[in-house]
Amino acid sequence: MTTKHLYGYSALAGLGSLAALSALACGVLLAALAGGSARADEYILKDGKWVAAPKPAKGTAEGELALIRQQIEEKNFKTARASADAFLKDHPDSPSCEEAMLLGAQAELDNGMYYQAFERLEALLAKYPNGLFLERALTREMEVANAFLAGKKRIVGRVLRLPAADEGLTILRKISEHAPGTDIAERALLRIGEYHFEQKEYRDSADAYDEFLTLNPKSARVPHTMALAAQSMHESFKGVPYDETPLVEAEARFKALIAQYPDEARKARAADMVREIVAIRGERSYETAKFYERTGKPQSAIFYYRQVVEEFPSTVWASEARAKVGVAPRPPSTMPAETEAKPGATEAKPAVTEAKPADAPPGMTEVKFGQDKPAEQPVVAPAKKLEPLEKPADAPPGMTEVKFGQDKPSAAPETKPSAGPASKPSTQPVDLEKLANPSGTPSSKGQSK
Repeated sequence: MTTKHLYGYSALAGLGSLAALSALACGVLLAALAGGSARADEYILKDGKWVAAPKPAKGTAEGELALIRQQIEEKNFKTARASADAFLKDHPDSPSCEEAMLLGAQAELDNGMYYQAFERLEALLAKYPNGLFLERALTREMEVANAFLAGKKRIVGRVLRLPAADEGLTILRKISEHAPGTDIAERALLRIGEYHFEQKEYRDSADAYDEFLTLNPKSARVPHTMALAAQSMHESFKGVPYDETPLVEAEARFKALIAQYPDEARKARAADMVREIVAIRGERSYETAKFYERTGKPQSAIFYYRQVVEEFPSTVWASEARAKVGVAPRPPSTMPAETEAKPGATEAKPAVTEAKPADAPPGMTEVKFGQDKPAEQPVVAPAKKLEPLEKPADAPPGMTEVKFGQDKPSAAPETKPSAGPASKPSTQPVDLEKLANPSGTPSSKGQSK
């Protein structure tokens, strides 16, 4: 059986018998409810039947509660608040005190005194943590929190008005603590993440959604919350010159969503988001390579161009990188061995792997790859390592100082060029485009997207 009980509050459902209903000392049925305020006609349960309630009158607990409700209906909020306080003083042992405390909080809330209403609700929950009005009190606290997050001010001393968004977030957390695992607790936690996202505080938003997932692992809201957390992490990425950690995390989150909840993944366009993230990461590595090329550090530039080709082969940046370093796919058997050797070259090619430069910008991951060497060309042992290069004055924002050495073959000392074709010292920029395209024919793609 479902009943409407007391001044505009949510319905009580599933009460098994009239005996259970009669146990409610303040059993009052409102014939109709509109916008949370009572109509004039009220009913009470008497002898197993709902009958018209007597006119509000002082002297009895039921009559005084009816008077408080009437005062709220007539917008006499200060009078209603005073009447609720008087009821608690005059009837300290009455089971109706819980309702009187709730009515006092309602009077403050309707009067725009949000924080004062919250304080009264907290006092109610402290005294009746599992009372009949638990859900209704938490619902009123949710109204207070949303009002503060929407810009309502906290009134201090009935005059001073202060911003109260932080208080709103605190109230939402208290709601989740009062009733963990309930629907209203879940909605409170999700509202925290939503608010941070609205304020463009994306990392805080992702943290709030992660907290929800930790506290409610079996909730039906988990798939959607995973999608929201991934989106928040993606939005927290500041741009190509900055740390790519948020992108890496967002990519992992979207992939987890695709694997675990494919329906929700389709709604969130998770596959499209993964492709977008891969393209951004490819662009970031490509721009890093261009920076090293521009600042005269060819080995580091080659490393990142190759990283683009190896890690992000499906992006437009991979095509640009192949044109730079001449690593377009080709059958190994059709390449003559002698074309690999470059007489008089001043740089030795790596025999097995090429390590990530020691001066790599933050957020870059190490990539290792090998290159086959012709049988007739032995690996040349390095003679010595050059001193670290100084950080260029035009380093782009987000880049860290570059310090690395370059191995030189013993046959080509640093101070003297070889007798063969002229070559540039390793400390000078290498024309990668010319090396990759000896014929001089312009590449069909530019260097930027």
